[in-house]
Amino acid sequence: MENKTAKANTKTSAKNKSVRISIENQKKADKVLAVANKKKLGRKIKLDHILAIALDLVTEEHIRMMQDQSLSNEDRKEQLRQRYIEERGPISRDEFTGFMLTKEFFEFLAEQPGTMSAA
Repeated sequence: MENKTAKANTKTSAKNKSVRISIENQKKADKVLAVANKKKLGRKIKLDHILAIALDLVTEEHIRMMQDQSLSNEDRKEQLRQRYIEERGPISRDEFTGFMLTKEFFEFLAEQPGTMSAA
């Protein structure tokens, strides 16, 4: 009976969670904390408080930028193939790869918003 009570208390009182970050970001965070805590009075500022402020500053544009950065070249190629399918009809992956080697592909690429024609 005591074990059930102890387990219930740990579940409700666990408000913190570990998060993995790169060593580079940890060093940046440590520098910001060191600057933030250079004061004579007041409580110690914790990384959680800094992250809460920083996360509120993330915009939709930042999220789109990170999503674009996460795409592989194969993902970008598939996006172009899907645009091709919408505009000109069905094409297999292999046929699209062959299409990418033609002059018409560069014309198609120039028509697409948000892509560089110097691919």
